[in-house]
Amino acid sequence: MRGDAEALHHREIVPNAAVEVLEVTRAAMVLGSTQSFDVVDRDQAERLGMDVVRRRSGGGAVLLQPDDHVWIDVTVPRGHRLWNDDVERATWWLGDVWCAALQVIDPIAEWKVHREKLLASGPERVVCFASVGPGEVVRRGKRDNDGEKVVGEKVVGISQRRTREAARFQCTVFRRIDVALYRSLLRTPVPEGLSRATGVGNRLGDLRARVEIDLVRALEIDL
Repeated sequence: MRGDAEALHHREIVPNAAVEVLEVTRAAMVLGSTQSFDVVDRDQAERLGMDVVRRRSGGGAVLLQPDDHVWIDVTVPRGHRLWNDDVERATWWLGDVWCAALQVIDPIAEWKVHREKLLASGPERVVCFASVGPGEVVRRGKRDNDGEKVVGEKVVGISQRRTREAARFQCTVFRRIDVALYRSLLRTPVPEGLSRATGVGNRLGDLRARVEIDLVRALEIDL
């Protein structure tokens, strides 16, 4: 499905199991449902030909440009075997599917699903890929010399929107994270955590093909 970011984000949720690959036709800075438009330099966005819109799911700002990412929406209806009332645990299975697909396209890297609370300072909440939330996938998570857990490089971002009948999970992976572009568009300093995020480079197309099949299988959708 192709269209502008605002229209794609504001589609109604149909309570059927679904996997939808979405493509933006115009660059956009997409804010979380509770974020103020004031965090973005609207004049700079206009100069760059970029929309500034707000999605209905939570989280921080995400930059979307044509062909620089894979965006897949996954809908799980209430009553499906993958449904979970716990909004954090509800994303774990989804992270597992992405993690397995990433392991296939890049078996050398170490991939891990984050199964804990949101890891983010106040400033890091401004930008989605500056923080790591439940179900999201990181690369090369490890511990430092003091045994403290070090956040890995975030690769898969997941936000969710719920109704009484279903949950929609919006998943995004990038070719690369353009920190300089974020810096030029945000009125606040770019959170340090964004520098830890990463894309998958030229493996993006292979990942899209693999994970779409795996998600359809996980949801038991008839092709």
